[in-house]
Amino acid sequence: MKKRRIGWNVLGAIFMGLLFAANGIAGPVSFKYATFIPPNEPGSEVGVWIQKDLNANASNLVKATYFHSRQMGSAIEIVKKVRMGTLQAAFCPSTLAPDLDPKFGIGTLAYCMNSYAKWEAFLQNQALRDELFSCLTNKGMRCLDFCYFGLYGLVTTKPVKTLADLKTMKMRTTQARYPLAFWKALGVDPVTMPWGDVFPALRQGVVDGLDQTRNVTLLRLTDVCKYFTETNHMVGLFFFLVNDKWWSKLKPDVKNVIAASVAKNFAKARRKSMDLTAGAIPALEKKGMTVIALSPEEMQKFKDSQRQVWKQFEPEIGKAWLDKVADFSAKH
Repeated sequence: MKKRRIGWNVLGAIFMGLLFAANGIAGPVSFKYATFIPPNEPGSEVGVWIQKDLNANASNLVKATYFHSRQMGSAIEIVKKVRMGTLQAAFCPSTLAPDLDPKFGIGTLAYCMNSYAKWEAFLQNQALRDELFSCLTNKGMRCLDFCYFGLYGLVTTKPVKTLADLKTMKMRTTQARYPLAFWKALGVDPVTMPWGDVFPALRQGVVDGLDQTRNVTLLRLTDVCKYFTETNHMVGLFFFLVNDKWWSKLKPDVKNVIAASVAKNFAKARRKSMDLTAGAIPALEKKGMTVIALSPEEMQKFKDSQRQVWKQFEPEIGKAWLDKVADFSAKH
């Protein structure tokens, strides 16, 4: 009788252990995502909003954890971790995205999709959106949405009123191929350096400036640069990439709640960036910067210079895709 009781006790303990294990498996899904920049900069703050939203309103389904400020490494390292599944999602800047798939080159070609109106319309065009957002599935990722970090211009320590002015200056860029091609088409041999080296390089005269958005300039660069030239050649984007295998295996209720939070908060982030851009020029002037508007003739020179860049990258982007987006862009 004693042995039988012990046997039942053992079976009961095993059953309770399995029950607890099952409950553990049915617990909240871990949703870890990252960016390389701090959350007080345009675009990055949306990660904080999503974390608060999901953990406050869907904690039974999702446990969201946001890593920022290089806690998970550089932009390239973060994207690699998403492909491997170490992270579930990452913010990928538009300057890096073409290295993942050439279709993203439409966001980095100067004077292609170079306004908020164009990108807002793009999001409403389901066919274009689907074609771009799904192009990374062969690399184990997909894009869910994007937000902005501003409209690009030239931020310099010396005034740039003409293309000829620019050709005498030392300008910083990244090592990405599209930005390098942009500068070389302008007749500038750029200096490549990481973002962390930009501020001392500007102070020491190693470089005279860089291309950067109004929003980032307003928040970060007014102490070291005194001129902003409105070239409006590109919109800075952060694409939100998820691990496709992880995403496709999520239960519908979990996927829906994450998708809804991403859509709601990324739309909010886009509106905030657009508002910041709209008020940036007077704000820059108030901080002592001189804002320069190019004459129509000079602006045309900038635009004409980039035709060779479009031709350079057309074969890898794909003529059909580039033509389709260029036609769409011309209508918006």
